[in-house]
Amino acid sequence: MEAIGTIRFSDHCAVSCLHAFLLFLAPDSCMVMVARCHSLGRPVSFLFAMASNRRLVFALIILPASLFLASCSLKDRVRNFLQGEEHRTAAVSIGGKTYSKVDLEHFFDSRLSEFRDPENADKVKSNLLESFIEEKLWLYRAEQNKVRPDPQAVKAMLERISSTGADSRETRTDPARKAELERSVTESLKIQQYLNDCLLKDLSVSNEECEAYYKVHLEDYVKNDVVHVREILVDDIKLAERIRDRLKAKANKNFGDLARVYSKGTSAADGGDLGLFQRGDLPEVFEKAVFALSPGSVSRIVRTRYGYHIFLVEEKITAHQQKLPEVRDQIKEKLRLDREREIINRELASLKKEILVVIYQDRLDFNYIGTRY
Repeated sequence: MEAIGTIRFSDHCAVSCLHAFLLFLAPDSCMVMVARCHSLGRPVSFLFAMASNRRLVFALIILPASLFLASCSLKDRVRNFLQGEEHRTAAVSIGGKTYSKVDLEHFFDSRLSEFRDPENADKVKSNLLESFIEEKLWLYRAEQNKVRPDPQAVKAMLERISSTGADSRETRTDPARKAELERSVTESLKIQQYLNDCLLKDLSVSNEECEAYYKVHLEDYVKNDVVHVREILVDDIKLAERIRDRLKAKANKNFGDLARVYSKGTSAADGGDLGLFQRGDLPEVFEKAVFALSPGSVSRIVRTRYGYHIFLVEEKITAHQQKLPEVRDQIKEKLRLDREREIINRELASLKKEILVVIYQDRLDFNYIGTRY
């Protein structure tokens, strides 16, 4: 029997493990949060701490649990029967508690339902195994601190799963499935509550710290040129020229009215209002035409494959150094996130030293290629 010693959990691993199933439930907010965690090098457990995004917390807690239960079907029972006791033998040991190949497969199945890349199976499953172990380490710490989720919170979460249809019919009718779902939800809430109420509860950032950071990073808070733009888009050059003549006759004050009548652009109903743009937001041909204008002036006719465009710049804000009050909240959030990362990484490092993790590689159905101590 070959045992691989305690393993190191990379932030990259944790992010990639959760990326696919996060997108399923909360594509917009989750993508942003995962990207931010990835860019800042945060472990996946950090996402549980971000309780301000309730939809994301719901995705992290509920989706793995519900998919796990949904995947526990006749297929699992047949697989267990055919593979027998060996299938239930310990595949990994975490702090003396063993988890079988069945436990891992349930965890993997709920996250690999859409996986179609067998060439990377070893890498993906290795990342998932590390994510599984990290989750159990955080659960260990939560239970060590005697964290007890409010039963009403567990009940509310279970009702929310049921109301969204995330649980399967088999889960609703099978007492064992229902009990497993409740256990999974309870454990997830324990981890979330430990991170929020114990590990990170005293974290704060002062205004003085924000000011000190601002003074050192002034170049990060320079506001680029911004323009407020309206557009008229037509198919015919002759019509575009007539519109431009009519704009000139009225000192461009009739731009919105003419856009509503003649423009085929999607912004026509709003008087051609496209909103605000910074340098770099627009295609180069538009940017050259627009940023050369002064407020209230109209561009030359710009031809593209979509037709003939006329732009009006309503307002122009030149690049300037943002004042501290403009960016204080932004800086405070950045410093808070940096400190959360530091605290969570330090705690995770402590857990890895404190708790022995043993992987029995010969009992896995894939080649574990994760990082090792």
